[in-house]
Amino acid sequence: MNRNKKIEMDLQREISFIISTKVKDPRVGFVTITYVKLSPDHNYMDIYMTVMNKEANLKKSLEGLNKCKGFIKKNLVERVKLKAIPEIKFFYDESVDKGIRIDEILENLKIKEGKS
Repeated sequence: MNRNKKIEMDLQREISFIISTKVKDPRVGFVTITYVKLSPDHNYMDIYMTVMNKEANLKKSLEGLNKCKGFIKKNLVERVKLKAIPEIKFFYDESVDKGIRIDEILENLKIKEGKS
C-alpha cells in the first residue's frame, strides 16, 4: 500500500471518529465518511460522505459539515501526524445510490426471468 493511500485511510478513520463523537451540530445527523481523496501536494482533501434519509438530510448535513470544517481540522491536528492539515471539501458520495440502483435492476431481472 502506498503512503498516500495509508494517509487517506487514517484521515477517513479520524474524520469519522471526530464527526461521530465530537461534532455537536444537529444538522450533521447520521453521516458516514465513505472515503477521503488527498491531493498530490497534500494541500486539499475531498471527503466523500453519505447520510441516512438523503432527501431530508443531505443539504442540512453538508451545511453543518461545512460550518464545522475548522473544528474538524483543529481536532485532526491533535490526532494525525502531518506537517499541515489539508483544506477540506465535502461531497456527497453517489456511488452508494448507484450501487442500490444496480441491485434493484438485477433483482427485477431475476423476477422477470423467474416468470418466463
